[in-house]
Amino acid sequence: MDRYISKAASFSGRFAQTLVERSKEAAVPGYSYDHSEDKVSEIKQCLDSKFDKEKIEGLKRLIAMISKGRNVSEFFPDVVKNVAASSIDVRKLVYIYLLRYADKEPDLALLSINTFQKDLGDRNPLIRAMALRVMSSIRVPVIVPIIMLALRKALTDLSPYVRKTAANAIPKCYSLDASQKDQLVEVITQLLTDSSTVVLGSVLSSFNQVCPERLDLLHKHFRKLCRLLIDTDDWGQIEVIGVLIRYCRTQFLNPNREEVPSSDTNAANAKKDRGFYSDDEEDESLKKTTTKHMEASKPLDPDHALFLRACATLTNSRNPSVVMMVAQAYMALAPRSDLTRISKSLIRILRVAQREQKYVILSNIASLSHTHPDLFRPFFKTFFVYASDPVFIRNLKLEVLASLANEATSSSIMREFKDYVRSPEKDLVVRTIQVMGRIAAAIPSLADESLAVLMALISSKNEDVVSEAVVVTRRLLQLRPTHESSTQAITQLARAMDLISTSAARASILWLVGQYCSQIPLVAPDTLRKAAKSFPSESESVKLQVLNLAAKLTCTAKTDEVVKLLLNYVLELARFDVSFDVRDRARFLKALVCDLPADSEIGKNVVEVVLGAKGHPVSESPYQNNERFTIGTLSHSLGVAAKEYTNLPPWPTVQPDPSVRDVVDEGWSRDRVVGSPEKDFRKSRKVQPSALSLDAFYDEQASSSSEESEDEDEDDEEEDDDEEEEDDDEEEDEEEDDEESEDNETKH
Repeated sequence: MDRYISKAASFSGRFAQTLVERSKEAAVPGYSYDHSEDKVSEIKQCLDSKFDKEKIEGLKRLIAMISKGRNVSEFFPDVVKNVAASSIDVRKLVYIYLLRYADKEPDLALLSINTFQKDLGDRNPLIRAMALRVMSSIRVPVIVPIIMLALRKALTDLSPYVRKTAANAIPKCYSLDASQKDQLVEVITQLLTDSSTVVLGSVLSSFNQVCPERLDLLHKHFRKLCRLLIDTDDWGQIEVIGVLIRYCRTQFLNPNREEVPSSDTNAANAKKDRGFYSDDEEDESLKKTTTKHMEASKPLDPDHALFLRACATLTNSRNPSVVMMVAQAYMALAPRSDLTRISKSLIRILRVAQREQKYVILSNIASLSHTHPDLFRPFFKTFFVYASDPVFIRNLKLEVLASLANEATSSSIMREFKDYVRSPEKDLVVRTIQVMGRIAAAIPSLADESLAVLMALISSKNEDVVSEAVVVTRRLLQLRPTHESSTQAITQLARAMDLISTSAARASILWLVGQYCSQIPLVAPDTLRKAAKSFPSESESVKLQVLNLAAKLTCTAKTDEVVKLLLNYVLELARFDVSFDVRDRARFLKALVCDLPADSEIGKNVVEVVLGAKGHPVSESPYQNNERFTIGTLSHSLGVAAKEYTNLPPWPTVQPDPSVRDVVDEGWSRDRVVGSPEKDFRKSRKVQPSALSLDAFYDEQASSSSEESEDEDEDDEEEDDDEEEEDDDEEEDEEEDDEESEDNETKH
């Protein structure tokens, strides 16, 4: 019984000890990380403890507080003294802390430089890498030579992770001391020879930050980078593609270059001499004539094609950033016939991306659809708006639909728009009205249908919707003023003006009535009467249009005394208006209309000036300015040039020397030059046919049997010769023995 009791007691002790040890490793709730005096003292005690588990617990608390945005720099001395701990876990946590506060406490961080140098020779590559990483993060110019020595030592490290850390430390060293640029360029040059895909992305990232103009360093490594691109990690692929795009723009000719033949010199001259307000159809025909004579498609440079093929393999990447970089590469380097590769990839990542990613993707698609609409027209239904889409996604989708609309897709798009204008989301309705007006202006066959939808929206209770509907209607009516439906629409707008209170809408209606007052002679004077009655309470823009309407009616109806009285009335009111623009416009119109005789030549010219045809309105896309930036860049998404943004270099006019990319393969021969990837040097040899006829088979069998018989005869002859030689050797040996025996006898 005593034995069982003693075993139970020992088991209970071991269980209690294990429970205590395990409880130290358990997850600590978030409220325990609060920055109170008790917690601070506990952390310091843990950091000063001689047990590794307590140190780890204290360091975990510090890292948790850092992740919550707390300032824990006061623990820096307590953490630094643990930098030489024997436990790898403790040193990892110490390095994480030092990475966060090494630049804020550089003097204290210098105390651990010797430990970092010692850790550079540690057996664990993770420790070596973290030591180099922390050392390069100390912002003290005095230790730059030490960092340079550590970088050169890390170049020959067997671990690719350590070499990658060395590559990431190059920009830090450059920002600390720019005078080390030449030595850092040498380090980058040596790292470019590395064949590890783990290292290449970081090397090219450092290349971009230290010496982006030294594209000549990439000559010998271009083909290697293209081959290893698919095996590089996602973020490394982004860096490699970005650098190689700039390289290709300086080393290869433009595959889409055009030249105008001498027979079309007149067309080229006409393009130079055409007026500012030339007809758009003539410009389009001239453009088609020029593109017909595009230079005959020549095969791409083998290295140029190699890079495009390497990028094509990444169109199915799961990372949207990689796909965007591939799209950027194709838009910058590929022939127009190859651009269809990127449309499906962009549509694929658009369907699975998060909403913030969708915004960037859609902003790039909006620019591409404006310049290359045929790429995305087969997928136009993908851009239909969903109820769950946020506002910024809706606006971009509507912008893309406006670019993709043509005779084939317009009917489906208009059906969608009719549903959108009934949405309770007024922002969506307003943006849909704007896009609908742009599509109707580009496709005249949709004008009547669009006008019917817009006129129905004038009775809406939302002032913003009514205002936008009237403004867009005015733009459409300007494109076809003499059409019967246009006259009816103007009349309907004039009658509905009493129900419209928005200044922009009222000003647009008054402009339409005044500009086309000859088509509605009965409605225009009554509209002027209503406007004159409410003149004092109108906004500045409406007052200006009332003055214009009165002047235009006076020019068309010189004998109408009522119109003259209304003109004098509004001119007198405008004379004492608070707005300088209104007073100035009133004085101008009074001198122009009232004081000139109608029968004189000057009076006729005044009528032409006042009632002359106005230019057609041009509705531009709000994202049109983004097209001047390279797609896939931050500047393109923002619409303004970001810091350090640079355009792609221009294409060369003369083909650079392609032999600069030829390298000597030292794998088996130093004299073997690896040329273009498209060339395959093989020895010429006769290839055996894959199938034999029956006669040929028997002939081959007969020849093989005869050869075997000849071989057997030769073997027999060789065996006979060997036997004869053996007999001769035996006879010679016997003769020698006899001679020796005779000699011995004579001696005896």
